[in-house]
Amino acid sequence: MNIYIHTLGCFKNEVDSSGISTVLKRAGFNMTNLDEADMVILNTCGFIRPAKEEAINSILRFIDDKNSRGVKLIVTGCLAQRYLSDLADEFPEVDAFVGLGKINCFPDIVNRVIRGERVIEGGDLRNLLDFEIEASPLVYYLKISDGCNNRCNYCAIPLIRGPLQIRRPEDVLKEARIAIDRGTKEIVLVAQDLTGYNYKGYSIVDLLKDLNSLEGDFWIRLLYLHPARIDEALIEAISNLPRVLRYVDIPIQHIDDGVLKSMGRPGRETTEKAIKLLKKIPGIIIRTSFIIGYPTETQSAFENLLRFLEEERLHRAGFFIYSPEENTPAYDLGDPVPDRVKRFRLKKAQVLQEDIMLEFHRTVIGKRFRVLIDGIYKKSDEGNVFTGRTYMDAPEIDSRVLIKSDKDIYGKFLDIEIEGLDGYDFLGKIWRE
Repeated sequence: MNIYIHTLGCFKNEVDSSGISTVLKRAGFNMTNLDEADMVILNTCGFIRPAKEEAINSILRFIDDKNSRGVKLIVTGCLAQRYLSDLADEFPEVDAFVGLGKINCFPDIVNRVIRGERVIEGGDLRNLLDFEIEASPLVYYLKISDGCNNRCNYCAIPLIRGPLQIRRPEDVLKEARIAIDRGTKEIVLVAQDLTGYNYKGYSIVDLLKDLNSLEGDFWIRLLYLHPARIDEALIEAISNLPRVLRYVDIPIQHIDDGVLKSMGRPGRETTEKAIKLLKKIPGIIIRTSFIIGYPTETQSAFENLLRFLEEERLHRAGFFIYSPEENTPAYDLGDPVPDRVKRFRLKKAQVLQEDIMLEFHRTVIGKRFRVLIDGIYKKSDEGNVFTGRTYMDAPEIDSRVLIKSDKDIYGKFLDIEIEGLDGYDFLGKIWRE
């Protein structure tokens, strides 16, 4: 049986898909591409409305493939966890719907589907972290916890994935060690909130110190930090641990105190204190995200957000239109901000942030950086153009460095001089191999 796994959503889903792939390969199944697949496993996101719409459209697309080629189709992930019975009724063509925390059960589920059984299994949130991963790509997403205790009023994650679960440090370190030994160059720590990691007094700072002490040629990237838990100890760790990149993703969501209070988020003072602490780190790159059009976002509140962007000039920022999520406290507020207003505000914030980012990008022209070469942009008889990333850019979401070389430089760290810009990407030349 040839199986293809298609993953939607965040990096945590990528980790879960790697776990599914591992258990299936151990059971003798062959992981392949879509064209050669006898079975498709669709790992979905169900966090916000656009993600749900993408997941539904993907289900429909794979149903068409199922009808034309006769492939089996299993749907799992957050959407399946959240709407299991509704999806099972709506899409009778799908062979199985499987909730979260069932990764180790997939060999059995696949075999049941092969025998002709339609499988509908809810999740087991006690087992969100109970799996292993064998694959070790160049960039390795290492999940250190799952679930969340923050209970932001707009967020469905605690409803989908449950309360915070923390992996044992020894398991995290073992997985990192295996990945490094197999060639991983970038370890990306993922969780709903990295700063919430604390295993019996062993904190995220302790984990960073132990990861930093592992032997090998690699670096460590941090994705997502809660502003209320950024403290001097974390600042010192990022500043002084050489393998820990001076890059953080700190979702702010808004800056207006009225909106933040309604969201159940820390107030502006807490956020500004966190940013002030982070800016003490030389060369720090700060990524953040904002929700546009929250029910209590007035025009004045939105203008507060624009002024904040102008004043702080953070290097990276993403903007998302508010999506009412059922069974969250914010859902009862309705959705009073008109869609046209949301779209207008979104565009205005994006244009401002693009100007800020390009202004920053121009300041790095002529500077040299250590770059991880992680892809090929274009092949040519005159030499290939490779893609790489500096410490300033996270995989898949930030800018790239385009580098021409007649040698095979994939998977290497190289010293690169930034010569110019190509849109939002950098143009670089090899300074030293």
